[in-house]
Amino acid sequence: MALPDELERAGIFHTHVGPYLVIGLRMGRAVTDRLGSKPFSYRITARTGRTPPYSCLVDGLQLATPCTTGNGCLEVADERTMSIDAAAKDGRSLAITLNAGVYNRIETECTEENQESFALEIWEMSEGDLLTVSEEA
Repeated sequence: MALPDELERAGIFHTHVGPYLVIGLRMGRAVTDRLGSKPFSYRITARTGRTPPYSCLVDGLQLATPCTTGNGCLEVADERTMSIDAAAKDGRSLAITLNAGVYNRIETECTEENQESFALEIWEMSEGDLLTVSEEA
């Protein structure tokens, strides 16, 4: 199965392509679509905890946004709500949550053997089917 270039590159960085990496990429895309990609213009808090596979979402965020743990613009909270909050310096904010149905499918249907195809399915989902995005100006 051939993956899109962006997923191939993410897999090289992260060492494999799984659903939570792709969810991080998609959440990051939702942030940059709304807040831009200017470095240091916003901060993100990822509510994934620090344990794989859930924390794999953080690598997707780092690849898709200008926020990294190293530059101090990405914080990882020790909770697992599979959500992020983004706060821009101009006062805008976003709350993005993985839809419960998708989370439940990953938890019950995703295996080591099918994780790449599962990740590709998530990559191709519409934003509305995958995520709940709330914006405040």
